[in-house]
Amino acid sequence: MNARPHQAGETGRDRGSAAVSIAIVFPAVALLFLALVQAVMVSVAQDVALAAAEEGLRVARAHRGTHAQGHIAAAGFARREPVLLSPVVTVSGTTTIAVRVAGHAPSVLPGMRIAVTQTARGARERFTTPRQP
Repeated sequence: MNARPHQAGETGRDRGSAAVSIAIVFPAVALLFLALVQAVMVSVAQDVALAAAEEGLRVARAHRGTHAQGHIAAAGFARREPVLLSPVVTVSGTTTIAVRVAGHAPSVLPGMRIAVTQTARGARERFTTPRQP
């Protein structure tokens, strides 16, 4: 004999069905949440890499700017932001300067390594004088 009478519409087979539903749905929801968090981390790491590359380009392409100064500016910017891990900066070019910043995004799951690379390019600034007729 049951401790309580059945409610209208309730059968003995329905007991515990909510626990089973939660056991099935919860891992899927948790996985979606982790995927969203990981996507945000990658997006922010890409933004930081691009901003660092643009900062290095701004310095390197300036009048009397050097590759070394651009490298220092980009590396300093990237290291100040904790969301871009192990940043590596390369600066190249003579008339068109290219600054490449590579690293990886933090991972929500251990063992995953998601590479991030961004490049900024621009012409070296130079001063010219107008031609005389």
